[in-house]
Amino acid sequence: MNFDELQKQWDNQSSDEVKIDPNLEFNQEANTIIDKVRKTLKKEFYYQLSGLIFLFFMPFLFDANSQLVWWVLLCVSATFLVPFYYIFNFYKRSYHLEYNSLKNINWFYYNYKSSIDIYSIYSYIIYILVLMLIGISYMQNDKFLKFENEFYFFLYVFLTLLAYSVVCVWMLKWWIKKFYKKNLEELENILHQLEE
Repeated sequence: MNFDELQKQWDNQSSDEVKIDPNLEFNQEANTIIDKVRKTLKKEFYYQLSGLIFLFFMPFLFDANSQLVWWVLLCVSATFLVPFYYIFNFYKRSYHLEYNSLKNINWFYYNYKSSIDIYSIYSYIIYILVLMLIGISYMQNDKFLKFENEFYFFLYVFLTLLAYSVVCVWMLKWWIKKFYKKNLEELENILHQLEE
């Protein structure tokens, strides 16, 4: 059979027989979003790890090297590791699925959504523990801050911790919205389009 005959058969073939899956575009878009989520989770792991390592230098920076401070640091580490284990398992498991079906995209969406909630909750807990660590450091090291009146000292500590709390809550909400919620909303839109 020569090339001309093949070309005639190709031209005579009906285009109605060739059917393209209409969901293919949505599946490819979902895969792109899922790849973005994986990259973000991978970067987040390194950010969190470097933040935890920095936290262990805090007693030396504030000259507050005591058993109570190290106990709080141990609690921060445990609070960091337990939920992060869940998120890491979700990250690893996401590589073992093919995202060419609604079921698998749904699985990723709901696990990703719960990972964001877990991330938020444990971040708030870590912020509270770090807040306690800063407060303990201030209280134990009276040489670090010199105030004539004890009231001014406690006012300074209170205002510092309040400012820290406001900044942390704002940063966490901004961080989640910028790096996580955007991908979640895109994935949700794809799921709605696939379900229609």
